[in-house]
Amino acid sequence: MLLVVDTNIIISSLIKDSKTREILMSANVDFFVPEWVHSEIRKHMKTITKKADISIHELEHFMEELFQVVHTTPFEEYQTYIEEALLIIGEVDKDDAPFIAVALALGADAIWTNDRDFDKQNRFMVLRTHDLFEML
Repeated sequence: MLLVVDTNIIISSLIKDSKTREILMSANVDFFVPEWVHSEIRKHMKTITKKADISIHELEHFMEELFQVVHTTPFEEYQTYIEEALLIIGEVDKDDAPFIAVALALGADAIWTNDRDFDKQNRFMVLRTHDLFEML
């Protein structure tokens, strides 16, 4: 199974040892994110470390481990799909377009997110954490 993972899932896994982290670190699934997810995480590092009660060093270490199993898709690999992605989800939230573009580029089976905005598109199946936990 090939899943595109939304930023909220990644950040959630960094904050708390939970079902989300367990799925990411142990499931036999191919997980992908657009490359800009890294910059989004960096913007929120102070908040993440505070909520997780960990140091920046600990967060960076866990990010390194996490991105061994969550694959980063370079912009060049999905940029040609951005326009189509904007047509699919742009009116709802244009910031979600990179996830749709990666899904289009890679032929993803679904998008893993807790963002209800993705429910307003009908191109890709949307999975929530509880859905995945039950499936796996």
